[in-house]
Amino acid sequence: MRHLARALWVSVWVLSVGVPSVSAQPASSASSPETVQAKMQEWSKALGVECTHCHLDGQWSLPYMPTFDLAYRMSRMVNDLNNGALKAYGGITCNTCHKGQLTPPKITQAQWERDAKRYEKVFNGDTSLALQMGVFTASLGVGCSHCHDPNNWGWDESPNKHVARRMRGMVGSINKHFAGVKNPEIGCIACHQGKLKPSR
Repeated sequence: MRHLARALWVSVWVLSVGVPSVSAQPASSASSPETVQAKMQEWSKALGVECTHCHLDGQWSLPYMPTFDLAYRMSRMVNDLNNGALKAYGGITCNTCHKGQLTPPKITQAQWERDAKRYEKVFNGDTSLALQMGVFTASLGVGCSHCHDPNNWGWDESPNKHVARRMRGMVGSINKHFAGVKNPEIGCIACHQGKLKPSR
């Protein structure tokens, strides 16, 4: 219990002022122990880990574990997306991608090749386009007609195509949260996992 209490107070400090690798933020009175406890429990459940996954046992005030820094970066990423690109779509949580697993799923070659081969004639040898479209369809669990008119593949007025373009730009913007560290390579599949609308 004493360790948990100390971990909570350290977490209040982290959420308020940040960690050494990220620009410090001014302290905020909004982060109460109760708020932080709820947040830590949410993260722990979403990733299926214990406190010591990010904290040093017995040295809770040392935010130097790589997982500690990564969790902070992920939190900043989620907040940025929910207040920006995903605000109109209901936002996401850690559980959207992780669902109790430490590492979210990634697209497999077999998954994207399925549709790439199905529409091979349409792609006319453009393997880059085939890969991109195959990733989209497998990640969202949809067919090409979700965004395209099969009778006019060049038609550009589909609302779903416009959303897909915005989402592609959003995924590209995620990289800024991982400057100086290994990029976790987050793609469409991480949130969607074969469903059109990601869960929270």
